[in-house]
Amino acid sequence: MIKIDNIITYYPSFERGGITKNLENFLNYCVKNKIKVSLITENIAWKKSYNISKKVEIIKFKKKKIRFIPRRILSSFYSISVIVQTLLRLKEKRLIFFSFQSNIIPIIFCKLLGVKIVIRNSEEIIGATKFADFKIFAYIIFFFKLIFYNFADGIIANSSKSKESLQKILINKKKVKLLFNPYLTKIIKVPKKKKKNLLLSIGRLCKQKNFETIIKAFYLFLKKKDNYKLVILGHGPKKEKLINLSKELKIIKKIKFKGWVSDTSVYLKKSKIFILSSLYEGLPNSLIDAVNYEIPSISTKCSGAEDILNFNKGVYFNFKDYKELAKKMNIMVNNYEKSVEKIKLSKLKINRFFVKKQVEEYLKYLNNIA
Repeated sequence: MIKIDNIITYYPSFERGGITKNLENFLNYCVKNKIKVSLITENIAWKKSYNISKKVEIIKFKKKKIRFIPRRILSSFYSISVIVQTLLRLKEKRLIFFSFQSNIIPIIFCKLLGVKIVIRNSEEIIGATKFADFKIFAYIIFFFKLIFYNFADGIIANSSKSKESLQKILINKKKVKLLFNPYLTKIIKVPKKKKKNLLLSIGRLCKQKNFETIIKAFYLFLKKKDNYKLVILGHGPKKEKLINLSKELKIIKKIKFKGWVSDTSVYLKKSKIFILSSLYEGLPNSLIDAVNYEIPSISTKCSGAEDILNFNKGVYFNFKDYKELAKKMNIMVNNYEKSVEKIKLSKLKINRFFVKKQVEEYLKYLNNIA
């Protein structure tokens, strides 16, 4: 039985991507089951991109852009007054503050105002700091997390590696609870149909996703399999650099940069192999989709990949080792039927990522803390 009057969810920098889809699923499941839920987020046109129920109370704040300061940090500071006002307005109710994006700002003000707070950490914290774009900011934030995460009433990690990395830095290691993404809505029945000679990768075109490694590996792969094409779905700041790299290697005609695609199933249905090259992750939804569509997949051992590919049953390569990736791409193509059977074994485990199962686990955890 839910004893909370209101769950205040906090997601300051509303962005397209897997985490936002998980948030949408969480919020919609709550209101569908008559659980009062609010969302504190920045004042952007979020309605255009996501299907969040009108029953969710949206509490917006405005922010200005300041050069050289990362968007997430700016959003956090601009949200302070809204956090305080919301907590004071609802203080007499039984509520819990749920930061869906890892953040220290709400911990400070929840503790000052006597409100229980749970933080959701959606990435492997040490790897995310090591490979961050803004290294100075990243190490400062890491230092503050070392301190302030210990004051949170609970912390949700969405992968085994995320949990392990958090337990390395926290005093009270029992605070960390492993709960996977509330992502899947159905298991796909894949018809027996010949796939096209396509390699697929999905993600934001940024440093974290490490697409340079895929492009370099694809260049080597084409020397043996010149009848294949690579499709990349996503947008981001590194698009021009990736296009230029493809031109330098003279393989631009073999690579399709499709930008952000709302329905990725069109490409998942017809692709032979899926590649995830991320330097760090939380729990990559795109890899869950690939397994659901029974696409043989190759991944780095970023956070969440082993949970999805069932640990030793997966095929992995070392970060930035494009030669190793090219070799494994060739092996997978040459042993395609065996690779399909192998990915089906991973598919047997993906029901743990269902929306209903995971949101109910989230609510049970939040309820116990409240």
